[in-house]
Amino acid sequence: MKSKNIFIFSTFLLLFSCSEKLENRLDKEKRGTLSDSLTQSSAGMNEKQQVLDMVKKYTQSINEGDIHPEIIDDLWEHSPDVSNINIRGHQKGFEEIKKNFYAPLFEVLENRNLRMVEEEHQPAVYIFDNTAIVEFYWTIDAKIKEGGKAVHMSGRETHVLRKKDGKWKLVHLHYSGMPVKGF
Repeated sequence: MKSKNIFIFSTFLLLFSCSEKLENRLDKEKRGTLSDSLTQSSAGMNEKQQVLDMVKKYTQSINEGDIHPEIIDDLWEHSPDVSNINIRGHQKGFEEIKKNFYAPLFEVLENRNLRMVEEEHQPAVYIFDNTAIVEFYWTIDAKIKEGGKAVHMSGRETHVLRKKDGKWKLVHLHYSGMPVKGF
């Protein structure tokens, strides 16, 4: 009887020990899975913030690009394939964007204050591997250099960015005015 009790007790200890080890392993796996999920979520939020920071850099390129042209150089991919569709026309290639979009803007407007409008319309960010699309509303206040007339405009904008060598760069921009009510 004594040996039978020792056997039962030994079996119980073995099962308890295995059960505890299994629970610890499962807890670690759960924590790992949760940690991985949080890391992936954090990485996604980090990517989204990086893309939104590029929109901030774009507004900075409009507001200060004549004083700090390096902002423009750092913002755009330097490729003949990049494009910009705006109220002044359609530019193709980085050099044409600098020459026919930024330069006329800097020649005509001073005290530029372009900003993203987030009160009514939150920006939307879509990320697909190495491509990001951002939709947002904007407003700009400025003065016409000749005569000092105040300018206020609002509109909508879409940016397409490509991630290359770990950095997001603007490859396409399209903006338009606010929606017209009625027909």
